Amino acid sequence: MLDPPQEPKSLTRSQIEDLPLGASKMNGVERRGFQAQMTLKYCQGRARLAQTVFGWGRENIELGLAQKRTGIICVALQ
Repeated sequence: MLDPPQEPKSLTRSQIEDLPLGASKMNGVERRGFQAQMTLKYCQGRARLAQTVFGWGRENIELGLAQKRTGIICVALQ
């Protein structure tokens, strides 16, 4: 049975609110890299948990994690 999503214990409510604000000021590769790093640091690398806690799109988090893991940067036409 899966554990219910929880907030990271090392972050305060204020910090949890500030991280999405910081990410919203970034674009593309930089944002995905930041989201991936915060997911690894505070959410044990679990994209679904980061989606629940921070409100980020899971697909973006997963892409950022893949970019970090492989070193291959995905560039999309906006």
